[in-house]
Amino acid sequence: TAVDTLKSQKAFVEYASKELGVKFKLFTAAEYAGIVNGLAAGQVQVGWLGASSYASTYMDCKCVEPIAGAQNLQGGMGYNSVLIVKSDSPYKKYEDLKGKTVARGEPHSTSGWLIPTVAWAERGTPIDKYYNAPLSGGHQQTIVGVLNGTFDGGFTWTTMGDGFGAIRKMIDKGLLDRKAIRVIWTSDLIPTPPVTILKSLPIAMKMDLIKLFLRLDEVDPKMAEAVAQGKSLGLQRVYHEDYIPVIKAKEWLKANRKKKG
Repeated sequence: TAVDTLKSQKAFVEYASKELGVKFKLFTAAEYAGIVNGLAAGQVQVGWLGASSYASTYMDCKCVEPIAGAQNLQGGMGYNSVLIVKSDSPYKKYEDLKGKTVARGEPHSTSGWLIPTVAWAERGTPIDKYYNAPLSGGHQQTIVGVLNGTFDGGFTWTTMGDGFGAIRKMIDKGLLDRKAIRVIWTSDLIPTPPVTILKSLPIAMKMDLIKLFLRLDEVDPKMAEAVAQGKSLGLQRVYHEDYIPVIKAKEWLKANRKKKG
């Protein structure tokens, strides 16, 4: 939520402003679209996006580039989309939920929407035909909805061992007992959420921003944890090429929808 973000990123914004000598102003949006549109319009210079929302922004304006992302505790540069259910539910595999209510996040979400939508389409059954698949509006809403029985299952994101991601964030906030949910489907590794900047920034500013994020873990591990939304091996360099598979997945989905239309 906006309140959580403002609270958890306050120290980082103060540190970044002091370190770079440029006042950073924190902007939060209820959905990724707000940040995507802000970057495309040049009103936001630095944004933390999911892989899918980076792909959307790049496809829209070609005006952005990724510079850094969190490295998971196993040393990989990614995370997974997972399908969760309550631990005391009878559902043990994704097929058990056929015809049930399974929440997706919002259309700019990689793990909550894009990856499961493509995965089920590739299996030959559109996800909204396989499940009753309403949009929850966000990861926290999905997890809470599963816990309180609004949804039989839901798609969210995590890393192996729940190092960082939505599940870790909910545990740390005291809103989730990990034993209360079970993961019954896991996607392939998705490229890590990238810190994204406008290509039009001066080269010296780009270099300073890259250094700022890559050194965060050695400067202040707690701050780095807040920025990464959980425990990681720190932020590492990422490049546009890392996100081409996600761009291709979005293009595939778009093309297949047009065919059906």
